[in-house]
Amino acid sequence: MKSLGILGALVLALSSTQLSEAHGSSSYPRAIRPKLAGGQKFTVYDTPIALSVGSNAINPAVPVDTKNKVEIIGTAIIDKLSSENNIPPSNIRVTSAYADTGSGITHIYLVQTVDGKDITNSVANVNVDASNHIISLSHSFAPAGSLVSAAKVDSTSLESSDTAKDALSILATHIGISLTKVELEAATHTTVNNIISGQPQLVVEGLPTAFAIDGTAKVNTEYIQQSDGSVVPVWRVVVEQKDHWWNAHIDVSNQKVISLSDWYAQSESYFVYAKDTLSPADGSRKMVVDPAYASASPKEWVSDDTTSGNNVWAQSNPFGSSTWKTNHRPTAQSGGVFNYTIDFTKAPKTYIDAAITQLFYSNNIMHDLSFIYGFDEAAGNFQDENYSGEGVGGDYVVAFAQDGGGTNNANFATPPDGENPRMRMYIWTQTRPNRDGDLEQDIVAHEFTHGISNRLTGGPANTDCLNDGEAGGMGEGWSDAVANILRLKSTDTSHTDFILGDYVYNKSIRKYPYSTSLTTNPSTYSFLDSPEYEEVHDIGEVWAEMLYEVMWALINKNGFAKDIFAHDLTKGNSIMLQILLDGMKLQPCNPTFIDARDAIIQAENNLTGGKNKCAIWTAFAKRGLGVNAPRPEEGSHTDDHTVPSGC
Repeated sequence: MKSLGILGALVLALSSTQLSEAHGSSSYPRAIRPKLAGGQKFTVYDTPIALSVGSNAINPAVPVDTKNKVEIIGTAIIDKLSSENNIPPSNIRVTSAYADTGSGITHIYLVQTVDGKDITNSVANVNVDASNHIISLSHSFAPAGSLVSAAKVDSTSLESSDTAKDALSILATHIGISLTKVELEAATHTTVNNIISGQPQLVVEGLPTAFAIDGTAKVNTEYIQQSDGSVVPVWRVVVEQKDHWWNAHIDVSNQKVISLSDWYAQSESYFVYAKDTLSPADGSRKMVVDPAYASASPKEWVSDDTTSGNNVWAQSNPFGSSTWKTNHRPTAQSGGVFNYTIDFTKAPKTYIDAAITQLFYSNNIMHDLSFIYGFDEAAGNFQDENYSGEGVGGDYVVAFAQDGGGTNNANFATPPDGENPRMRMYIWTQTRPNRDGDLEQDIVAHEFTHGISNRLTGGPANTDCLNDGEAGGMGEGWSDAVANILRLKSTDTSHTDFILGDYVYNKSIRKYPYSTSLTTNPSTYSFLDSPEYEEVHDIGEVWAEMLYEVMWALINKNGFAKDIFAHDLTKGNSIMLQILLDGMKLQPCNPTFIDARDAIIQAENNLTGGKNKCAIWTAFAKRGLGVNAPRPEEGSHTDDHTVPSGC
């Protein structure tokens, strides 16, 4: 689960009953993925490498429209990867590709294939500058010999619907759901083309809602690379439940779930807590008129006088279901005004319309801000209609206010580009009356950022790159880091400590406040070797603390932008947000702390020419992630405080 991550903070505070309801509880199946022997190879080129098609270099001076340029670069990348890895070009497919309008970097994401089917974890991403030179590259491709062996043993096909149902049964057993033979035999199936890959898939219907909340599962054949480099055929099964959205890869011949990820990440005029007011504890609501940013939301936010529009549909969900189109949404009053009262002496359900309005506002604010900083249509953002024609539309955020499926948490599910993500916000029971997470904007920012980091890391067609270990932990850390950036005020200094969730929880939901003081927050890289830091939310606290140091290093050096929406990239907080998102685009699938650090440093170099290189290195080194910090495969996370020569 990629949720708000209250597990560590609530273990002592919640009863066992409450804990079982908290997303991220240890009773849920954990993410599984093969640990590849060769690992993910991520190379940053100090001297960028010129690209060529055949024997001809791509001439950056030749005018060509962006779409054709991306296609030309994609072809060149396939040729390069094919040649260097002795893999036929027909065994490599581009999954996503776009040119970043801010940095000028073209990002190409690819997958290795066998007989036209994807090897789900054999992926690559290549980053090309405006002069058509490769600045960094990563891949986890299987050896060429594995492709030949895999083609010989493929025994799965879409004609074998019985085998597909066997895969459903294996998954049900793994996640602890009863799915009987009679129930499987009663299910029907149709064949459609997958909206992302175009490859055929089965849609199995009539399944029990305890297994699939809408009674359907999507199943298709793929391959997966195992730890020893071999490649085996698997069934890919996608099933949505109330609190989970499983993406599983199953080897039916061995009755085994090989890979498992969960796409849920656990946590006009509007009278709301505006973007500069964190929560009811931070100030009062006010009327905000026409808050949409034209560059990000040219048709504004509302499409039909309710809290639904191109970016977000926000509604109540008292029973925790997966449906939303017929759920309750408040209707705008005369003049397009959303204005509803709140009485904090009463239960949250008495002010549901105000909560939905706040959730709609906060999600749209996150949409517009992230769009401005590069999470746009081409990069796989969340919109029903993509005005540029780039990316895949039809995937506005489905945001559930006061969701009845749990308490004391929040979560966000991120499927690939073109499928609707889900945000679920819950009631918090630590106070009387209870409090509503919809009203605390750092929680909404945390959850929305899960969507950003999952769509940007590995490309928008692959949202399985931040599921466990260091990668999953950094997903939690980025979410806290963005929430911290957005709560900054001009009166804050590097001596200001931040805590998350203080309105709903009455105190921090993290082990330590975020602080530049090693006494207040002692977190360093070596903490990852502790058994207490194996869970993704604990890992995330270490990463977010490192980013807190980087944020203040940049602000101290460059100053503070009072309005981060102005996108003033001469100011520290704006630089920080920009290089976080740019770094996500550059880094490999399943990054380590070191990969993500290097991607952030490269992103800053792309943005400013390295003006802040030493400030960033010093901040990372302070928390043990210096130049000589060992990679996790070296067996430890020993602190290193070394900075590059010249710093």
